Amino acid sequence: MFAIRIGSRQRQTILNTTARQLSKNCMCADNGAASSTCAHAPHTTKAQRVESEIRRDFGYPAKYHGGSFPWLLSAERQRTPMEDLETSALLHAKDIRQNAGIGDGAVSAAVGVLPLSARRTLAYTLNMRVARAALGAAAMDSVCDGAAAVLPRVASLLSSASRCDVDAPEELSRVFTGPLLVHYMRDLDRLRRDHVRLDLKVHSVENPRLQHLRTHTGPEAAFAALNGAAQVSSLRAGLTRQKYRYTSVLGATHAAPYKTPLSWSAAMMAAIGGQAQVRVRVDVELMVHMRYRLINKHNGVDKTIVDDDATRNLVLTLESTAVDAAEDQPQFEWRVADIDYLLSSERRIESEFVEAKLAEV
Repeated sequence: MFAIRIGSRQRQTILNTTARQLSKNCMCADNGAASSTCAHAPHTTKAQRVESEIRRDFGYPAKYHGGSFPWLLSAERQRTPMEDLETSALLHAKDIRQNAGIGDGAVSAAVGVLPLSARRTLAYTLNMRVARAALGAAAMDSVCDGAAAVLPRVASLLSSASRCDVDAPEELSRVFTGPLLVHYMRDLDRLRRDHVRLDLKVHSVENPRLQHLRTHTGPEAAFAALNGAAQVSSLRAGLTRQKYRYTSVLGATHAAPYKTPLSWSAAMMAAIGGQAQVRVRVDVELMVHMRYRLINKHNGVDKTIVDDDATRNLVLTLESTAVDAAEDQPQFEWRVADIDYLLSSERRIESEFVEAKLAEV
């Protein structure tokens, strides 16, 4: 299981062992080399994408080139996530004006006028302080190694699930969050109905880099409902969301019951002081050399539909389980919450569609 368990007395000594534990639990036997360098920086630049010729059989339905299974090809642009600071400032300010107190509105207004570079710096600094207070410095320093270690395991399990390996779904449920597991299992079922098999192989993983960092404070149920976790029905999730006020500034989101007067600013101070329930999400950018193939079996003969063997940037989003930092020995697990912003970009598109519809009214 892709897990890190940390107690308060271990935080200063675990740095050298965390990556090795992750590697033992998560790396498949044929894993390529993974760099252990993790660059923590508020400013990130997109590395130049390496485009390669993609061998395709255009006689086969074109939907398999990007529609049937949501794996990003090396020649495609990276998806745009929901948590983009360039667009989120206005959305967050609107949300705060409607739901939060005067103090939070003033904070949001002040943040909104800052240039993007300043918002990125503030966001990184704030969320890193909250994350280190909750999970420990060692966990945050080794998270990039964990992402590099788990990617080959993810590729192996998705390929096994596509071949109807009965153990693969259970293994994936220990690595993926609920929403991501539901999405990929649905896509794999669609491939199987069309007699198409997925084959993913990771040759090497290099240069892991912490790209974005976000934190959630407040009850775990509030964020499970907000993310639409698979275990929560849409009706139940909607009713749960009605009970909470969500305030988000600089990538730090706080959920509080409407009757609770705790402001976003007070919640952040409590989280930095290690006195709040926190969940952490990180986006780790990896330089990956991998091969992605879709293979159709027709009349007993394998026919390759898509063959993308290239080096490209891949973004893996990891999410911790909720941690109560006030506990003596807080425990948590990292899970893969998104790959190349698949879920995040879908939420962004849905949000923009809803806003466009409301604007027409």
